[in-house]
Amino acid sequence: MNIGLMLLLSLHVLSAIFWAGSTFVLARTGGSGIGALRRPQFGAAGVAILTGVPLAAILHGGNLGRQEQVLMVAVIAAVTALVVQILDRANPARSQRIAGGLLVVTVLGMVIARYVA
Repeated sequence: MNIGLMLLLSLHVLSAIFWAGSTFVLARTGGSGIGALRRPQFGAAGVAILTGVPLAAILHGGNLGRQEQVLMVAVIAAVTALVVQILDRANPARSQRIAGGLLVVTVLGMVIARYVA
């Protein structure tokens, strides 16, 4: 694995961990602290999504096998989570809980994709 791919993967994983982790914390606290975390959370979400695109191209090319199908479900869940977080500002507790559930689907999809035959 070359250094560029390792750096790209590291940025993807670290930003995704922060995004998911802050979402889970905000969901648990009923959205308390959303003011301090909203911008970093959206920044991490953007980095996770933007680094995921070249990772998919590099690691999966144009393939659409089972592994890629599982990853597509994970991607759709992640993008939906971000949309929910952006659009539902009136009720941060609800948006973080919904996004948290979607990000669980995302994480599980990324973890199991490699093992799907």
